[in-house]
Amino acid sequence: MADNILKKFFEPRSVALVGATSTPGFGFGIPIFWKKHGWLDKAFLINPKGGELHGKKVLRSVEELPDGVDLAVVIVPAARVKEVLGQLGRKGVRAVVVESAGFAETGDAGRKMHDEFLEVARGFGMRLLGPNCVGVVNTANRFATIEVIDSGIQPGRAAIIAQSGVFGNILLDHLPDAGLKISKVATLGNKADLDETDFLAYFAEDENTSVILLYQEGVRDGQRFLNGLKAVVAKKPVVVLKSGRTPFGTRATLSHTGSLSGADQIYDGAYRQAGAVRANSLEEMIDLAKILSSQPKIPGKRVGLLTTSGSLGALTSDALFREGLELAEWSPETVEKLLKTMPGYLNIKNPLDVGPSGVYKEALEIIITDPNPDAFIMIPVIPYAAIENFRSFGLNGKSYFGDWQALKQKAPGKPVITILLGQKEWLEELKELCGETVSYVTSPDAVAKALRALSS
Repeated sequence: MADNILKKFFEPRSVALVGATSTPGFGFGIPIFWKKHGWLDKAFLINPKGGELHGKKVLRSVEELPDGVDLAVVIVPAARVKEVLGQLGRKGVRAVVVESAGFAETGDAGRKMHDEFLEVARGFGMRLLGPNCVGVVNTANRFATIEVIDSGIQPGRAAIIAQSGVFGNILLDHLPDAGLKISKVATLGNKADLDETDFLAYFAEDENTSVILLYQEGVRDGQRFLNGLKAVVAKKPVVVLKSGRTPFGTRATLSHTGSLSGADQIYDGAYRQAGAVRANSLEEMIDLAKILSSQPKIPGKRVGLLTTSGSLGALTSDALFREGLELAEWSPETVEKLLKTMPGYLNIKNPLDVGPSGVYKEALEIIITDPNPDAFIMIPVIPYAAIENFRSFGLNGKSYFGDWQALKQKAPGKPVITILLGQKEWLEELKELCGETVSYVTSPDAVAKALRALSS
């Protein structure tokens, strides 16, 4: 498939909305979003009643469209989709988002309508996204086929492919507060035509995307997907979150997008074979994406670990081992400096556990220049009762744990990641120390999985 077809979905020169409406719903809200972000002037709204919506003239039929419209968004009852696609095809529209639901996910009658509209689309050489989806988002040009809040459309480096439309949209609401910004989103729905393999290939070449997140319920062509995934992982990391791992989840995906999930072991083996990173939860997927979208690739597997908690240091060490990573040996120069600086009761080893000694900042300044580790993990956990006491002496996160962004510059080309746990107000202060260069997560497993991906 030529890239220029998918480009029409994300960078259309003009767009038509078939099913614009003056009542609450997508047909009402999408034009508001377009108007706010400068797209309504490039848009054509269609409803048989005509009139005006949000200050824009409403056409009565697809036949009134001018020639050369790049993209159409269809929000009409399922029974009308076949007719509308025929009209769009005759007007030369070749890229269409079908947001209407009520097809294969509903049973035999829906599957029949699905087959009929797909035959019409193929007759015109039309490429379809959907049905039963909310289409696409492109934060670079602020274009979307669904309403998106302002914080969700701030440009970032992670692309999302979500089989569920609302799931993809809700992620845009949630991710900014979780510390992750998005480049593009494609929601697939029932995958009548375009599927995850198509968008994986497109995002692999997208200069605004560093990591691809895939929420998957089922796959249509397993071999094509596996081949495509392998090719993409060779260029960029892919994080997969798959539902339908249990009998209950399998039943839910069938009624949601009409997908058959298949045996989870098969999917797990395919992800491993392709080199994708599989997330076990939504939270882990977000953590993985934050690291993979902001941290550099590394040439080796040796990790340096500094912690205030021996237990969290041990849990993180276990996670690193499970992912085939190593704990680096501190260089003789680093050991010498640490012996001069650390209290005598501390063991100079990796993980370096400084506990409540109060020398975390000094230890970090020493180890961050050690040439042996390929990456660094910081675990700066501390009870909030102690933090309140520190504040009474004028101490804050930077004075106690160091200037992380400045220290990151002393480890060029190396990932620096921190695992943050604790009281919300204190965590917000530590997140400010991270800035844009230090990734913060909550899970040792996510750190280990991400570092494994960065080292492969």
